Amino acid sequence: RHRPLFVCVNSAVSPNLEVPHHGLGACPLGVPFSFSSELFEGTCLIRLKGSISDDPKGDEEYFSGRKRIFQSVVQGRFKEEVPVSQVLSGHEFARPLENLPHPFLLKTATNFIGKVSPGANIAVHTDRPHVEALLGGTSQVMRGDEPGNEPNIACRTIAEDCSVLGGVFEKGTVSASRRKRLLSNPARCEGYAFDTETVFTFEFYQNLFDAQTYSLDLGFAKIGCSSVLNGQPIQWLGKMRDGRYLWVSVGRCFCIC
Repeated sequence: RHRPLFVCVNSAVSPNLEVPHHGLGACPLGVPFSFSSELFEGTCLIRLKGSISDDPKGDEEYFSGRKRIFQSVVQGRFKEEVPVSQVLSGHEFARPLENLPHPFLLKTATNFIGKVSPGANIAVHTDRPHVEALLGGTSQVMRGDEPGNEPNIACRTIAEDCSVLGGVFEKGTVSASRRKRLLSNPARCEGYAFDTETVFTFEFYQNLFDAQTYSLDLGFAKIGCSSVLNGQPIQWLGKMRDGRYLWVSVGRCFCIC
């Protein structure tokens, strides 16, 4: 119903992921839906500007006056306490990329990605391409709340508050930009953990990749991604360094795993 976009479970990558009420079929766009994996349980919201949304008014209110064209929010609890330094976010592919653009454009694109995801490990010329960075250093907004006090993830603005992590964050005065700088460095993450009692909220948004045209907009040039990805969808994920997944999504087909 969201053609040409599709949201579904990537069961091949994470067979333990469950999405109640949707199973292996289409998941909503524009409204939150529940999911559960081996390590995380909560809700997810995906918004894509210009898509056929299940909440058109909500999408219009969220994107109005903003450059961003994509938003995803994950909220919930970890099922085991995990060090912040061990939780990654990013993209990965099972096959090599093809028809890569001119080296100048490729370098510009990777620099853009590096700005969005500080400290990102970007591997393009490999059999299993990937872009991975620490979750705590990549989410535009991150917060932790006692159960029942968490924000509505469908609202227009989610406020930063990482005081639950303690340490330098204890007073709740650390800005999102400073938190990203601190938690993009594994050494600076030591001593911080995502516990099992707190409801954590992670918001991601960007204005570079357009799922409608399947292209990456660098401002002075657009890179068409269909021929580059070798028949693979764009993936967005949360996973542990040991390989266990929290969630994943894929482009044209956004799979959560």
